[in-house]
Amino acid sequence: MPQIINTNIASINAQRNLDRSQEANQTALERLSSGLRINSAADDAAGLAISTRFESQTQGLAVGIRNANDGVSLAQTAEGALGSMTDNLQRIRELSLQSANATNSAQDRESLNQEVQELKAEIGRVSRQTNFNGTNLLDGSFEGANFQIGANRGETVSVNISGATPDELGAAQTDGITSSPSAQAMQGGDLVLNGFSVPSSEAGSDDTSFANNSASAIAKAAAVNERTDQSGVKAVANQTSVTGSAVGSVAGSTATITLNGVDIDMPAGTGNDVEGFLNSVAEKINKNTGQTGVEATFNGDPSVGITLTAEDGRNITLSDTDGAADVPAQYGLAGSSGDGSADDSRTYTGTYTLISEDGSDINIESDGDISRAGFQVGTFSGTNSGAAGQVVGASDMASGDITINGVPIGKSVASADTSSSTAPASSAIAKAAAINASSDATGVTASANPTLYTAGAISDNVDATFDVNGTEISVSIPSGAQPAERQTAMVDAINAKSGQTGVTAEAFTDSGGNDTFRLVAEDGRNIQVDNFTFNTGTSGDLGFGGAVTQRSSISLQSAGKIEIGTLTGNNASAGFEVGTYGSNESGQLLRDVDISTVEGANDALSAIDNALNQVNRQRASLGAIQNRFESTIENQEVASENLKAANSRIRDADFAKETAELARTQTLQQAGLSILSQANQQPQQVLQLLQG
Repeated sequence: MPQIINTNIASINAQRNLDRSQEANQTALERLSSGLRINSAADDAAGLAISTRFESQTQGLAVGIRNANDGVSLAQTAEGALGSMTDNLQRIRELSLQSANATNSAQDRESLNQEVQELKAEIGRVSRQTNFNGTNLLDGSFEGANFQIGANRGETVSVNISGATPDELGAAQTDGITSSPSAQAMQGGDLVLNGFSVPSSEAGSDDTSFANNSASAIAKAAAVNERTDQSGVKAVANQTSVTGSAVGSVAGSTATITLNGVDIDMPAGTGNDVEGFLNSVAEKINKNTGQTGVEATFNGDPSVGITLTAEDGRNITLSDTDGAADVPAQYGLAGSSGDGSADDSRTYTGTYTLISEDGSDINIESDGDISRAGFQVGTFSGTNSGAAGQVVGASDMASGDITINGVPIGKSVASADTSSSTAPASSAIAKAAAINASSDATGVTASANPTLYTAGAISDNVDATFDVNGTEISVSIPSGAQPAERQTAMVDAINAKSGQTGVTAEAFTDSGGNDTFRLVAEDGRNIQVDNFTFNTGTSGDLGFGGAVTQRSSISLQSAGKIEIGTLTGNNASAGFEVGTYGSNESGQLLRDVDISTVEGANDALSAIDNALNQVNRQRASLGAIQNRFESTIENQEVASENLKAANSRIRDADFAKETAELARTQTLQQAGLSILSQANQQPQQVLQLLQG
């Protein structure tokens, strides 16, 4: 082995090993002093990333646990206040029973009533002033509150606390099936309830509507109620609501409209203040509410216009005589006839709700034209809410065309309807599917009703082909054929291809006694009839009068009320008017309780019982929320514990291992220093050769 002095390989090797042992020693010291195995990304990059995510989860869970505890405290606060209300309501009930007793004089009842009024005032105070951290809980404003109980976005619990003010307690909510509006008077037999035929709706039953009284919701509800004793179903007229027209610019001139027979001068707008213009229109209309029975509302959105409402369910008749087409629409009101005539007029009818008196199912049948009654044939739950829509609009439903219980409904898409041969995105099937996509949020489910098309008169001497839903159909009707023979020929020809078209034909006799037919698509698909070709020497009408595209309507079902709104003003695309469906209030409100008379005391008992039920339901809901929050806290604590254990296994230092490593590296350090010292002395041995 050569003897050299310029390069001390042994020293270099000792230095390198000493550096390595020193680094290992520093790592061991760092881990022991911090208690962590991973102190930087260099220690374990993947482990650090995983550990950081675990820390985010555990810290988020800790916040969620605190939030859930706040939720428990909030629910306890509200439930405690409702408990005091229960005591006050029980006392009012005792006083009502006492007042109803015949031994009391009028003065005695007045004294009892004074205490009742004070107790009502206390209930009102509690409902207005009960709050948690400045947020009112019982005044009806605490709705849709989300508690962030998880570590990630969307991990929330929604809490609703119904209002418990004297203005809201007392009246009972009754579920029922709400009709769609129909401008035609109901004929006897059009509506058959639980086997009993409802008579015709009569104009004399409605002394409030200005026009078309016999077709009003008031008249139809009165007709239903004539058979309540037999059918077990009663009817209540709902408020009539008419959505306005979109306004892009202010009207520059004045005009006069007629609302329920009352002439109202419309203002002229100036500048570009559309909102101010529509507010002034609403004010003009509301100055005449006492005469018209109609109230105007502008919600600040010009795309929706002005909504007209008649609380008692009377018809709303809107017209103009100013020599221009559809003047009301220029002022944000619903369009009138829409035919472009100078003197156009239109009457809007309302809806009515059928309510089962004992909660049993409501069976709806028809021996006439069920559309005049505004319902669909079928059996409906007597304990759920429902709404029957009108035929859906021809346009596709856009996102926000309707809202249900405050939730915007998404757009209808063609892929949801694989049955309709034309315009599938506009069908009732596609629109019902769009509604059902939000059922979890709205609590409402939708179904497409059967599609119905009623044909007109049928000619003889016809040899022709035509398409139904894209399938060609041939029919031959000889000259001189009787109406019944023509009817049979059309029905047989269409039904021969029902398997391909999804459409069946039924023999039908119209109100004039004419033999014709109607088309039915049970699944609610669109019915398209077109491509008429008449063979040489024949012509006439097959009952269609030209190409036909018939859509269906939608029925809604819910365990509670159904509130329809719109963000675009195009709610007609879904076939529903803006309003509340399927749920009605009955009975006296707590605010109106007065036991100064025997009759008032008896009425108060029903109101108090309803109020107690409402308060008890809310207390039960709050109790369930408390239990859910407490269960959430327990689950989150277990999850946090497990995540911390997993994070510890990844990031925490093993002291037994690290102390052993420290001892090893310290020994190596000592040995390395000694060896390095010896290695540095080796070149001096070469000097002995020079000395010799």
